[in-house]
Amino acid sequence: MAIDTRKFAITMVAALVFQTGVVGAIMTGGAAVAVPTAGVGGFTVTFDKLEGQGFTQYASMENSSECPAYPSAVAKIDKGSIHNMKLYKDIKVPKEMPGGGNTVRVLIAADKPVKFTGLTQKFTYLEGNLQMKNQQISSDPGSMKSALSLSAPSIVIKDGKIHAQSQFLRSITLKGTHVQTKVNPDNDTKFPANQCAAS
Repeated sequence: MAIDTRKFAITMVAALVFQTGVVGAIMTGGAAVAVPTAGVGGFTVTFDKLEGQGFTQYASMENSSECPAYPSAVAKIDKGSIHNMKLYKDIKVPKEMPGGGNTVRVLIAADKPVKFTGLTQKFTYLEGNLQMKNQQISSDPGSMKSALSLSAPSIVIKDGKIHAQSQFLRSITLKGTHVQTKVNPDNDTKFPANQCAAS
């Protein structure tokens, strides 16, 4: 049987990146869907609806190999559920490797609602229809995190699209979830470029 070395190399790179991230995250004591990816472009999360309880968000500054400092946000949700979740990372294969120049997408998709607790997510872009009740804005000039924060007892986000830098969860149920790898995917989610706050 002949083996297509190009496809084999691409699949192996994607599988090793994914496996390293999951194993490393589990060893830190949590259930992780994704690990920090600063400097390599982050990852994308899309969903039909997110329902959460105990929501807090504040601004932060991050850094990468391309930018010493750029604005981002940190969102925390105590518990919730996500409907039709798709989480993916596009990996550019180095030109020196077999299959170089191609893009490999590692995709985690859930056909059933995903339930989670203890979500902490750093992101640079969020798009969707947000609904909150009894939201509060608080100010703490002495805080190391941020002078301003937004909180609400509950939040609903419909048709969400997030460009995240890292994501950690205390617990998660992934019924109806499958992992796929796609070479040169057709649909490419575009996000605004990060604006450097320092050079």
